[in-house]
Amino acid sequence: MASPFLRCAVAAVALPLLATTPALQAQDEWRFGGHAKYQFGYTDFRSDDVAALLGEDPARNHEIDLRLKADGRKGAWDFSAHYELLGIYGDTVPLRRALVQRGLSPAAGPNPLPDDRQQLFDLTSEVADSAMAYAVQRLDRLSVGHTTSRTVARFGRQAVSWGNGLAFQVLDFVNPFSPTAIDKEYKTGADMFYAQWTVADRGDLQGMIVPRRDIASGAIMSSESSYALKLRSRLGMFDLELLGAQHYDDGYFGVGVVRSVGGAVWRLDVAYTNLRDGGSATSVVTNLDYSWTWFEKNMYGFAEYYRNGFGVTDEQDYLAPPSALARRIARGEVYTLARDNVALGAQLEVTPLVNIFANLLWNLNDSSAYFQLRGVYDWQQNVQFMAGVNVPGGARGTEYGGITVPGYGYLGVGRTVYARAAYYF
Repeated sequence: MASPFLRCAVAAVALPLLATTPALQAQDEWRFGGHAKYQFGYTDFRSDDVAALLGEDPARNHEIDLRLKADGRKGAWDFSAHYELLGIYGDTVPLRRALVQRGLSPAAGPNPLPDDRQQLFDLTSEVADSAMAYAVQRLDRLSVGHTTSRTVARFGRQAVSWGNGLAFQVLDFVNPFSPTAIDKEYKTGADMFYAQWTVADRGDLQGMIVPRRDIASGAIMSSESSYALKLRSRLGMFDLELLGAQHYDDGYFGVGVVRSVGGAVWRLDVAYTNLRDGGSATSVVTNLDYSWTWFEKNMYGFAEYYRNGFGVTDEQDYLAPPSALARRIARGEVYTLARDNVALGAQLEVTPLVNIFANLLWNLNDSSAYFQLRGVYDWQQNVQFMAGVNVPGGARGTEYGGITVPGYGYLGVGRTVYARAAYYF
């Protein structure tokens, strides 16, 4: 059931949006808008996949994403509140629950949508929970901030992105996007205090405090929270970032470097983690991206290497990974089991309204891969259509070819075809 605070907060956001007039929208102080998105997916599994044995094959899913936004500014103060309604209807819902029940999924819970079990504020409530459907309503943004010529301070639910990864991330440790995500318009918001101090022509210092609760007790605990500082500056030809943090009771130190190389941009992020259980791990992301023209068509491409310091090289560890890796997968910080990975991406602008994207994730340790191809058509200024395919490949027993599960078969992701429509208002 929704808490009284959530019901009041939802009303505070939704009612002004519904009652907004053109005259009010014309004012500079407030901006109202949002989007409505729908996606249909069709996933085909192999006959010996665990998903085919425990669920439906092929699997069909319908997903909705409604977001209502209210963003205001008055002088040095700003306010943001975003309400969202997320829902899934289809075969993914019972399958995920069956996998979690049998201990075959590293997910933190049986439900596929965000929750607030660890957040400072509980701003999420279930609106549907049945055998085939699951839906939540939540406030994904709710913050107040103060900005001057040199400082920014903001408290509440917000999103902060650090680091220079294009597919994988090592410095962006608060709700990073999955490398397979096709919609990266909004990161999931986190309750935090964020501050930034800018030194003219020298860079800036940023900091954030992300308090979290212990899932079992509900108490706010330092060992579950994050505290971080990041210095960004210019050093000769390089943009430099230095990061220090305590993250879930682990010491966390990072360096980021960006430099232009000819017409391309080269980036490097290195993160060193001092583990609370003993030992350490070093993760690296480095990439190069470039834009060019081919037969009068705009093109873009990138190549990225990712070393997962928590990852494994032995396929025998896939089903029961080390605890440090399992925790980060469950928290949504790491999305691959392997230690060494490559991501390749390309974009072709067929016309100003039609773009084709291709991405390849390649596990260098077992030679399996995951290929994504999608087309995007901006039909109108506020209407977009997308369609694509996701195809895993590799031998049985590999990460993308299907992890061996004794007594069941293989834990694979399946081949998916999807269509997506988005309307912005």
